[in-house]
Amino acid sequence: MLGKIFINYRREDSTGTAGRVHDRIAQAFGQKNLFVDVVGVDLKGRLNNQVAACQAFLTVIGPSWLDAKDETAQPRINRPDDFIAVEIATALAHNIPVIPVLVDGAHMPSVSELPESLKPLARCQAVEVRRLDFDRDAEALVERIRGALSNKAIGHTGWRVRMLASATAVAVLILIGIGSYALVQHILVQRVQQAELKGEEARRAAEAEANRKVEEAEKQRLAAEQEERQARATAEAEAKRKSEEAEQQRITALRAAEEERNRAEAETRARYTALISQGDTDSNLGDYDRAVAEYNEAIRLDPKSTLAFIGRGDAYTNKADHDRALADYNEAIRLDPKSALAHSDRGVAYANKGDYDRALADFNEAIQLQSKNAHAFRNRGVVYAYQGDYARAIADFNEAIRFDPKSALTFRNRGDAYKNEGDYDRALADYNEAVRLDPNNAFAFCNRGRVKRNINDASGNADIAKARQLDASACR
Repeated sequence: MLGKIFINYRREDSTGTAGRVHDRIAQAFGQKNLFVDVVGVDLKGRLNNQVAACQAFLTVIGPSWLDAKDETAQPRINRPDDFIAVEIATALAHNIPVIPVLVDGAHMPSVSELPESLKPLARCQAVEVRRLDFDRDAEALVERIRGALSNKAIGHTGWRVRMLASATAVAVLILIGIGSYALVQHILVQRVQQAELKGEEARRAAEAEANRKVEEAEKQRLAAEQEERQARATAEAEAKRKSEEAEQQRITALRAAEEERNRAEAETRARYTALISQGDTDSNLGDYDRAVAEYNEAIRLDPKSTLAFIGRGDAYTNKADHDRALADYNEAIRLDPKSALAHSDRGVAYANKGDYDRALADFNEAIQLQSKNAHAFRNRGVVYAYQGDYARAIADFNEAIRFDPKSALTFRNRGDAYKNEGDYDRALADYNEAVRLDPNNAFAFCNRGRVKRNINDASGNADIAKARQLDASACR
């Protein structure tokens, strides 16, 4: 039976990623086996009924985990009533396996940064869950949890000891029967009696010699058997020594081969990871051809890399090569049918080709696979806006902002929808937030300027000038 898993996190620090981690763990172990922090639940009851009863305790640590302050600007982690610290200390006190989960680039706190009750946390082995490698990192986290829950020891098979039994031959003494003398006539002649005495003496002497020879032969036989046993034991010991030596050489060769294979695999994996990272960097910088070349090499090293196919598809999308982008997204989905990112990106490619029905189907699938997928909600909202369905578009933009409140693009998209509906006040509010989040967002400045002109606000001209200064293609 699976054990219970408790997920501990600060809402203001890592709510989004904690939600993704929760969904992946629920998928692997079942929702009924998870305990998750709930606002308003009695702390004492949670400690007694959930933390103490769990068999694996996850604490999600984001970049501001240690920096959270209370109303007096003091670190919350040092307060005796900080429920995050109290839950972790309770798990440590009950010897429950604690797994720190580092998200959004967070680092493991050092011993000196933690209060006394949490210092053992610094010795716990952490698992990093990165956004770009979420699927692979989440799978590693699932395997780590399984190890904590199962705690099975691996046995080793020993050598069988061979027992040699030897039987000792029972020496059978050969008894030499002695015939009895025939009755002779009773002759009281002295010469006959002397002859008989001499014959008896000769017989006894012959019998004694025969017994001596039998005993000598038996000694020789026993000595020969002992020598044979010693020779056999020596031969067996030598054969065993050679066998063990050969086995040791075989094991050494296998270990060397395995180490070489592991080294080669590690080099390949490091090269693959570097290519993916460089491809992402070049794509973000707009060098899409170089990014495609790097993703090509990553796919050569790992033909089953969903991440590489998605990255190359994104580069093709940015190059407006939508057919190649679709081919890459299709392959990524074939390799991982449950990749929400691949479905969402393929939806963008379909939308770019004007196939809105397929685009919506892909965005719907991405949201079903990952209910808090801000990317899919935003892009589905864009498609609804293209179709003139601004109410649905705004509803999707609201969801996208709820899951990613720092997306300037989503605020600009929602502002466009409000503008198209004639709701200029809300449109201006969204454009203002987009500009605050991204001061170089030319299109946000442009659209805000146009709305201001519509309401006879002369400052709209300055916004349009700023947009053209940031991007000459804006506000034509």
